[in-house]
Amino acid sequence: IGISDRVTNDNSKCEMRTEKRLCYIQPCQAKMSKTLKIPKGKTCRPTFQLAEAEKLAFSGCMSKQRYQPLFCGICLDRRCCIPNKSVMITVQFDCPKEGSFKWKMMWITSCVCQKTCIDPGNIFSELKFL
Repeated sequence: IGISDRVTNDNSKCEMRTEKRLCYIQPCQAKMSKTLKIPKGKTCRPTFQLAEAEKLAFSGCMSKQRYQPLFCGICLDRRCCIPNKSVMITVQFDCPKEGSFKWKMMWITSCVCQKTCIDPGNIFSELKFL
């Protein structure tokens, strides 16, 4: 799980504000191309879900309930699958000895596989460190 920032003026005063939200685009797996099955005759699998719902972990805390998020998938050609549509949900986390907190999270509802990328199995392959 990561944190994304966005600048928006979607508020009653139309003021520019920075918002933070949790995001979970893909599970951390070294070789997803070997574990994800792509349908016969297709080159991409835009989305996938884990077999069972699970609690989300963030900063040593666990979500109160189990979730089964939709993840962006992979392609066998030079494309990467990235989020296309999402909604915001609120997730409550319980922390050992520290209580609980709620945080907004991007919940992916669809992904597209259109962008040419350096490493098709890695949606972050074109990010550069400054």
